[in-house]
Amino acid sequence: MDLRVLAELKEYLTVKKHTPGRLKVKVNLAIRNHPKLTQLQHAAKGGSSVIKKTNLNIFTQTLTVDYDSTVLPFEALQELLSSDDQDRIAQLATELMDSVGV
Repeated sequence: MDLRVLAELKEYLTVKKHTPGRLKVKVNLAIRNHPKLTQLQHAAKGGSSVIKKTNLNIFTQTLTVDYDSTVLPFEALQELLSSDDQDRIAQLATELMDSVGV
């Protein structure tokens, strides 16, 4: 999963629950019209071992992401998800992508 896509779509996502290795977010239905939605839907198929599984359910309006918390630190991802500073979000996404070697 390219975390820059997650950062870009952040305005459509609200964290419901985040524990190390699993992220569950509420998805605003307006995301259906975003051109990067398919990248989010198929994030686990990107060849990266960081994201183990994704499940986007438009009917329940939830996205669940199972990830390897030994490679993608919980604290760093949590900061990316909770920040309101767009520049900081972009910086964190890029740093995280670099650190996991994607």
